[in-house]
Amino acid sequence: MSSRNEPFRPRNGHTLMVLAVTRISGGPNQKEESLDDQQDHVREIVREEYDGPAEYRFISTTDKGERLDRPELKQIEVLLRSRVFDLLVAEDLGRIVRGTAAKDLCGIAVDHGTRVLAPNDGIDTADENWEEDAIGACKDHVAHNGHTSKRLKHKLMNRFKKFGGAMARAIYGYDVPDDARTYDDWGKDATATQVYQEWFARLRKDPSCSAVADWLNAREVPTGPYARNKKWDGRMVRRVTGNSVLKGMPGRGHKHTVKHNESGRRKSVRNPKGPKFYECPHLAHIDPAEWDEVNALLESANKGMGRKKNNGSDPRAGVSKKRTIWPGQHVLCGVCNRLFYWGGHGQNDHMMCSGARDYKCWNVTTFDGHEAARRLNHAVLDGIAQLPDFDADFLGRVVARMTERRSACSEEIQKAERELDEVRRNLANLSDAISKRGLSDHLNQKLNELEARERDLVTRLGRTRQKPNAVVFPAMSDLRCRAAEMLETARADRMEFGRLLRILIPRLQVFPVRLCDGGGVGLRAVMTLDLTSMIPSEISGPETESLLRSELTTDLFNPPERAVFRADVVRRRAAGESQKEIALALGLTVTAVQRAAALDRLMQSRGLTDPHIPVTEPPADCTKFKRHLHRRYVFTPLPPPEAV
Repeated sequence: MSSRNEPFRPRNGHTLMVLAVTRISGGPNQKEESLDDQQDHVREIVREEYDGPAEYRFISTTDKGERLDRPELKQIEVLLRSRVFDLLVAEDLGRIVRGTAAKDLCGIAVDHGTRVLAPNDGIDTADENWEEDAIGACKDHVAHNGHTSKRLKHKLMNRFKKFGGAMARAIYGYDVPDDARTYDDWGKDATATQVYQEWFARLRKDPSCSAVADWLNAREVPTGPYARNKKWDGRMVRRVTGNSVLKGMPGRGHKHTVKHNESGRRKSVRNPKGPKFYECPHLAHIDPAEWDEVNALLESANKGMGRKKNNGSDPRAGVSKKRTIWPGQHVLCGVCNRLFYWGGHGQNDHMMCSGARDYKCWNVTTFDGHEAARRLNHAVLDGIAQLPDFDADFLGRVVARMTERRSACSEEIQKAERELDEVRRNLANLSDAISKRGLSDHLNQKLNELEARERDLVTRLGRTRQKPNAVVFPAMSDLRCRAAEMLETARADRMEFGRLLRILIPRLQVFPVRLCDGGGVGLRAVMTLDLTSMIPSEISGPETESLLRSELTTDLFNPPERAVFRADVVRRRAAGESQKEIALALGLTVTAVQRAAALDRLMQSRGLTDPHIPVTEPPADCTKFKRHLHRRYVFTPLPPPEAV
């Protein structure tokens, strides 16, 4: 059957429900107005075939069409499966996604009674051959991307090899005129030549890029016109040292992009064919032989210093730095407010403050990340079990608030419906006036205003009607069971477990502590347990949040023997047992019993209830705390995190 003979039919009998997808890639020449143009085009498509009332739901995005991990695609699928919409409209399938995933979405739409229109591709799922047409359109969109990419890469590389075109961004020491088109138009800063020569001389004597960074910062040498960091660091020094433009041979093609088919992302990887170079002797700050010598020296000095390979491959290859095992990317240092990173003092399974690594924090204490995850998990389960039940007075206030919200929602719907009826009457009157007198600028402006107001009211009504009329407030026992089940279910997937704990524990900080009588320094975790995400947003409020949030504390270290048995020793001494009897009963030495008793006496003299006290500065009697003695050390804490 031809689509031209298939009219639009609203399944609710009165209003055509239209789901429209608009997208722009977000390039430098694209503007947000393009999304508005696409929305207007969708309305024109519907009005040409249907003259009844229509309600639109627009999903607009600014991203690459190849991306398959866009949340909009999941949202489209959920809306199609809801069987609410009569039409799915896009200018072409490439606006949804450039790939066969667009055809799959069309299939989901057809299965759930939604008709798909993509006029630029000639797609209408009312046609019998729509699937063949969709596959052909997807092929064309993928081919267009591939051909455009190859054409641009070849054109830019040809310009580079031919006359030094397709320039990279300039680094420190080069002057680039505004009208420069090739590397031949560049000039070099004569004062930077002396800096670079001293730079390379220092690296030849001591291949430490961090030391050179300190020297550059001391001389207040700028980092370059396009550098995000305004201070030099070791990584930046190594990167600039390896830039071949310093020896008068700028390069292109060091890396190229490959498509990750699961997500649709383009990732930059090392080009196996190697780069191409263009000779520009007038840009050389460093003699080519010296450049090669120093870079070879750095390669030799840093060989074997990177991440150790497992079975010949990097275990983190192709993995985002943000995709890490919990508690990575979550633990904050209580001293400098920076994140803890995996890898501390040569132990891959330990975590260390990133500020201490960069000589900005004195807290060099590490902890076993996997053991800490186990302890934190137990602390969360215990904290959930200890949350108090809701009393009758609190539940009564919640019910009253829910009743008020339902009443306000009903009033909002009635008010919007009355205003929508009035707008539609005005539109009908305006249409009659236009048919009698013709369209003038004033009438056209008034018509656009009324149509825009109608769209806003329809959208607002749709959102308000989607709000649930009745929400059941869960009992605290149900919340405890649900949270425990979620933790147990997610434990098999380490990434999912981490995502869940980041929701349940929005704040997690560790603070250094030690016994009041001295000894080693350990880390104590202070975290906020928050269960508000497990109740409907319609019933959440300040009262609910205060009951579903609590502060938990747990130690990430094994306390010394005298601290573990202190309470037992004190209790048995009060009962009249001798030190030998206590030692025999607890399996300790008499010396250990004496130390536990001495610790308790010290606590009583200081009025302490906890044998551990906070460490607020590097302890002078702890030989492991030496980071603050390094010449590069400058304590620079970050602002404290916002309260949850």
